[in-house]
Amino acid sequence: MTYDYQDALAYKGISAAHPGGFSLTKKVLAKEHFSSQEKVLDAGCGTGLTSAYLSKEKHCKVYAIDIHPQMIKRATERMKKEKLQVSIVKGSLEKLPYPDHFFHTVIAESSIIFTNIPLALNELYRVLKPGGKLISIDMTLEEDLRPHELAQLKGLYHIEHFPNEQEWLGAFEKAGFKKVEILKSNTILQEIEEYTFSDNELNVMPEELPSDFNDILNEHGKMMMHFADRLGYRVFKAEKND
Repeated sequence: MTYDYQDALAYKGISAAHPGGFSLTKKVLAKEHFSSQEKVLDAGCGTGLTSAYLSKEKHCKVYAIDIHPQMIKRATERMKKEKLQVSIVKGSLEKLPYPDHFFHTVIAESSIIFTNIPLALNELYRVLKPGGKLISIDMTLEEDLRPHELAQLKGLYHIEHFPNEQEWLGAFEKAGFKKVEILKSNTILQEIEEYTFSDNELNVMPEELPSDFNDILNEHGKMMMHFADRLGYRVFKAEKND
């Protein structure tokens, strides 16, 4: 069986693979207000770390979705262990199983870039209420790469396109978002210098796993170091006005 980067994250139980990790997530969400009646979607929930945080700390109504069955399993186990009421479903960001105008807020952490970006943004826009907000943390190209370098990245991550900042902003606007802010930006190199690891970002189960996963994650580490000053991330906050 052939495994990929998403499989490695899922089976190793890595909860916050995006640049900045869970520390960045908490800093971003600390500045956001959530009411107890607010419906929040964790779009690409992974092992459910952010969903659990939202439920425990922000006391809102949390919904979580992920395409990977192992991530769904881990997220479900997390909620059961912590006795949290989070609605978890398996599904694609490109075809969300929710009605129009359903959510007040959507959180997407390193998930949109792994999709057909226009389709996913259209769907996230659709399920947001008027006045709702999308908070997205995603990889961003800091400068143009050569074709063979892009091929390396695409081969490891199975990502079709690595947008730069202007391409991300254009994609949000094309999906219908009228106000888009950049809350934070960093290169991978800058983030490595600032990063503080949190123990609860790793939730490895005591099961025997193929060595392929370690190989994939090692390759990921090498790739991040190689492109450390040419890849980065942005934290976007996009609002739906109509």
